[in-house]
Amino acid sequence: MTCCPVPCKRSTALSWLVCPNLVHVAISVKVLREEAQERSGALARRILQERHGEQCATVLTRLLDGDDVWLCSAALCIFGVLLENEAMVQKLQEWTNEDRDLCWTLGKLLQRDDVDVVLNAAGAVASLVETPLGRQWLLQDHAVFSEVLENVVCLLDNGRENIVNSAALTLARLSLCEKACQQLISHSSALRTVGRLAQCLAHSHTDTAMNAAFTVGRLCGSEQGRRVILAGAKEHRLVSSLQALLSSGSGPEAGQTACFALSCVGSEEDGHALLMESSSCPAILNGLLSLLKSGDADSTWFAAMTIRVLVSQPVGVIRVREHRSLEEQLKHLSLSPSTGPDLQEELGASLRKLRRLSKPPPVTTQCLQSGACIASWERQEPESGLEVTYSLFDGNTVLYRGSQCQVTVPQSHLQSNQFLSLRLNLSTSDGDTSPFSDPVEIRLARAGDRPGAPQELRVLGCTATQVRLRWAEPKGEVKPKSFQVFCDDVLVETTTELGATVSALSPKTTYTFSVCALGPGDTAGPHSSTTVQTDEGQDHAPSSLTVVILGRHELHISWGAPAAPLGRLFNYELRLNGCVVYLGTERAHTARRLTANTGYTCTVTAITSRGRCQSRPVTRRTAKDEYLNTRRCLHSPSRQPITHPLPSPPVVGEVKEVKSKATRTVPQHRRLPDVQMTIHHRLPSVQVQPHSSGKSQKLTSEVQRVMGYVNELEASALWNSASECSDAGVFPVNAADRPMILRRGHQEHNISQTLRPSPRTQGQSDSPLDRHLRPKISPGRRLSITYIFISTVKTVLMR
Repeated sequence: MTCCPVPCKRSTALSWLVCPNLVHVAISVKVLREEAQERSGALARRILQERHGEQCATVLTRLLDGDDVWLCSAALCIFGVLLENEAMVQKLQEWTNEDRDLCWTLGKLLQRDDVDVVLNAAGAVASLVETPLGRQWLLQDHAVFSEVLENVVCLLDNGRENIVNSAALTLARLSLCEKACQQLISHSSALRTVGRLAQCLAHSHTDTAMNAAFTVGRLCGSEQGRRVILAGAKEHRLVSSLQALLSSGSGPEAGQTACFALSCVGSEEDGHALLMESSSCPAILNGLLSLLKSGDADSTWFAAMTIRVLVSQPVGVIRVREHRSLEEQLKHLSLSPSTGPDLQEELGASLRKLRRLSKPPPVTTQCLQSGACIASWERQEPESGLEVTYSLFDGNTVLYRGSQCQVTVPQSHLQSNQFLSLRLNLSTSDGDTSPFSDPVEIRLARAGDRPGAPQELRVLGCTATQVRLRWAEPKGEVKPKSFQVFCDDVLVETTTELGATVSALSPKTTYTFSVCALGPGDTAGPHSSTTVQTDEGQDHAPSSLTVVILGRHELHISWGAPAAPLGRLFNYELRLNGCVVYLGTERAHTARRLTANTGYTCTVTAITSRGRCQSRPVTRRTAKDEYLNTRRCLHSPSRQPITHPLPSPPVVGEVKEVKSKATRTVPQHRRLPDVQMTIHHRLPSVQVQPHSSGKSQKLTSEVQRVMGYVNELEASALWNSASECSDAGVFPVNAADRPMILRRGHQEHNISQTLRPSPRTQGQSDSPLDRHLRPKISPGRRLSITYIFISTVKTVLMR
């Protein structure tokens, strides 16, 4: 005994456990078992902190496979405590992850013949599935899980209560996991498992019955599980067993668990029908009443929750209504100031379902020209879901009883009575009856009591949406109380006046209007009819909507006055693409600052004292922007390369010579041709086109204005400045080339304007040439263009 510290106590037991001496191992197991039974968690913490913790777990696992029954049972007891610690479960999964891991070994031990070994093995399995990590460990191998489940279900038939309780506890803990529930229900032994759980509900051991009830409730959470449980529910007396657990008086936990199972079974229609059809249903209601009166908050809530499930179907409402004491207790708890919000929610939902029928509103009657009387009423849909039966009374005489909401009073009854007093009564199949509605008195019309037809029915005015009618009082001694106006046999208005206006009509539509008088007792007389066609809707809207495109950014819109104005005209409202751009009395407007190449839908609305009338829409698109390529690179491959040198600048003498010749009169046999300049984005050029006429003519004022610019500049100095800073190049005119202006960094402009004098209109400040050249061209660029004109004019005069 000198190989291990002496003596063996709790602090040294783990060292003795890994000793090669089997006697020392047995002594250490005894000490560790006594420590484990205290369930303080200290043993798991010491093994996790032990340097040889994995070796200790390996020794305990080997003892499970040994022949010594006592050592195997003691090791199982130690594992049962260690597996309650989730950190320990994780370590054991790492340390025993071999071909036959700890889960497989525990499942095999459930089949041993020794009672203590089976009991401790069942307890260890129950501890394993207590934590989520332990359940995941067991479920990761389907073969291992199937064998463990099969052995656990077999233990439900064991004669020892502790073993049965451990097996039921294992199933209850497994049912906490949805995956485990699915595998348990889809297992081949599912029906046998449910049958044995139903038997455990009536077990004398309360904990066993509670574990079985909890498992049944959890399995009902899935459609497949509910079908499996309900399939054998009657055979295994499932409902009576749950009722016995509910009324056992074994403590609040037993009643709460039974309520949980009952509410899960009855949550769907088929399970609810099983509970209501059972002979144990009255006893279940008594048990729920006892829990409501118990004073325990949790038990009261579980009972109220179960009652809410029971009254979710009409049959349950009837059963609970028949149990007067239960309904009274629900009302009492709902009025108690000590009732919490959670319980109040359950009570309120149940009481709304149990609410009795209320007093219905009065019936609505309609007397037809034929003398028949139609009575109708609103359909009632109580929260209880019970079907309502309607009973129509005339005094104490039943005229109708059924589910319809409209009835024609029998002609035989009308002929034998002069007055009707109609009342409505509601009832349900459980005997619930509502109070009578307020009576509706009707005086039946006789031949001499009906007023005549309205006289002189005519149309005073007609628009696209309205028709104004007028009539005279009917002839006869019976004075009408009011008049009813019908449009195509549909009642549209009841009035005491001798006229009416019918609105909301469709344009250009034919309508038939009829008017009848109502006499005493709302008896209707004959009808007077007329037919009229409404106007076309556009007659009241602005006419001749015209849209003229003024350019890229402007539209001119004009319109005419409505052909038939609807009332007094206030304003015109112009909209472009839905946005109001003008509001006033004028019938023309110019819309500016628009987007180029964009479609605009124009509508004009006439705003009058009787409404708004909109014209038909007109859509136009603004002009395209002609300068789409102004930002193209000047050095792009599409441009022609420069293959010849720039010409020399003109001398001052040449400029003066050109000016003097330009101011002289041209001989009569020759005529100065017009000069047309076109600037394109690729090959801008200046072309001189001769005319056939020989008449003489002076230069136009535009050319003279350009010459004036030249007179103000010193040619050579500007040429030097332009060659240094200008972004324009000038090329000579010959047979192959034309003068070209390359403009970098500016937008392109296409100018095709004959330089002729043109009269200026009022408000026009400059000519097109001034607008394009003077404000927008730098001095250097202006010099280049000037040189083009000088060269052109010089060529012409030299001919």
